[in-house]
Amino acid sequence: MNQDAEVTFEAIDNSESGDGGVEHGALLSRLCEAIYNEDQNQLASIKDQVVESAGADVLVDAVAVSAHFYMMTRIADATGTPLDAGSVEPSIQIRELVGVNAFTSRREAQK
Repeated sequence: MNQDAEVTFEAIDNSESGDGGVEHGALLSRLCEAIYNEDQNQLASIKDQVVESAGADVLVDAVAVSAHFYMMTRIADATGTPLDAGSVEPSIQIRELVGVNAFTSRREAQK
C-alpha cells in the first residue's frame, strides 16, 4: 500500500463502495461479506480470488482479523463490557459513519 494513500471507510458499507484506499480492499470487503453471509460457495470462490490476487498470507491474516473481531465482540457482549469512557467521545463520528449505533447486540436480540 502506498503510505501516502488516504484510507477511508467507504468499503465498510459494502464491497461495491470501493477499496477504501487499501490494497485489495474491495476484494477483502467481499471476503468479509462472504464470511458474514455464511455462504460456503461464495466464500470458497472469494478465498481463491484472494489467494490468486494477494497471496495466501493475506487470506490468513484477513480471516484471522475477522475471527478476532468476532470473538472480541462476543466476549464484550457476553460480559456486558461497555465501550471504555476514553473511546466514547473520539468514536462518535466513526460509529455514526459505519452504522455501529444501529447494531443490535446479541444480548438485546435474545430478549
